[in-house]
Amino acid sequence: MKIAVLHARQPLTTDLREVFPEAECVVVSCGEPAVREDVGGVPPTVIQADRGDWAAVLGGIKPDELVTNDEYSLADCAGLRDALGMAARLPAYPWKYLDKVTMKRELAAAGITVPRFVAFEPGVARSAAEVVARVGLPLVVKPRQEANSRGVRVLSTVAELSEWLAAHDGEEGWEAEEFVAGVGHHVNAVVRGKHVEPVQVGRYLGPLLNLPIGSMTVRYDSLHELNERVVATLGYAEMVVHTELIVRPDGEPVIVEVAGRAPGGEVPRMAERHAGLNLEAAHLRLQAGLPVGSPQRTGLDAAWIWRRPGGLPELASPHEVRRRDSVHSVVLWNADADQLAADAQVLAGGPS
Repeated sequence: MKIAVLHARQPLTTDLREVFPEAECVVVSCGEPAVREDVGGVPPTVIQADRGDWAAVLGGIKPDELVTNDEYSLADCAGLRDALGMAARLPAYPWKYLDKVTMKRELAAAGITVPRFVAFEPGVARSAAEVVARVGLPLVVKPRQEANSRGVRVLSTVAELSEWLAAHDGEEGWEAEEFVAGVGHHVNAVVRGKHVEPVQVGRYLGPLLNLPIGSMTVRYDSLHELNERVVATLGYAEMVVHTELIVRPDGEPVIVEVAGRAPGGEVPRMAERHAGLNLEAAHLRLQAGLPVGSPQRTGLDAAWIWRRPGGLPELASPHEVRRRDSVHSVVLWNADADQLAADAQVLAGGPS
């Protein structure tokens, strides 16, 4: 069996030989690196090709399956799978998961709470006064089709907004949305057709608007139920879904973004400790039509933390470290949730 993996910007965080032990894998990429530097094992074969040449390259490779976990390759993957006569396993309307404005419109129409927002449409001028009247201050500006907080800014004053509008005058692909105060969470699930299997809920250990420093699992069953409504609204597929939300101080959850792919950071490895399932591996195998086990509670809570390179403080929880030049990633786990939380706070540099 031969599997081709598409890549543009978000690198793989797992060893493809472990994900697909039964297959030969080749990565078709228009960006670097295709695999994160801390992934062990023998690097996969990578063919560098412009996105416009992917169809021709795949025609030469003749893969049995085509997969991706890259936000910037999902639409290409869906289209190329169709062109190659492969089964449709990605969402039927991928832009509901890729375009933040389309996403929020669909969710709001289904009665799911999202931030108030304004889309910057072609040929439609937006004044600072109009934007503030609709979403308030402070507000968040972000690209409609980006990931990992790229291009996101919090603007606190009319002057900052006016300056931003002037700098982006005439540009397409932006939106402004209400700044939602509260605690950031993520909800992860495995989706098989119309069946949504809960994997984990994580509470972020840093601000959701910037790259968070980590997260840890928490018990929050109502968020799993909400996530099922989210998937039903945006579309089923064979995939992992990653929903990001903020829980307001009054307990109301507000959906911020949804991805039809496995999450980044070390959330996939956190799920492996908590639910026995690596989310990136599961997502790739589901797209390829290969068996994926169901998530099972292991009795362990888990957390991950990004830290600057250097030594670790003393920790009571078992843990493992992946080292990159710029950052160390620590995954830790414990059956004692309180001890895990204390260790996570120590790693994050805050009080326990």
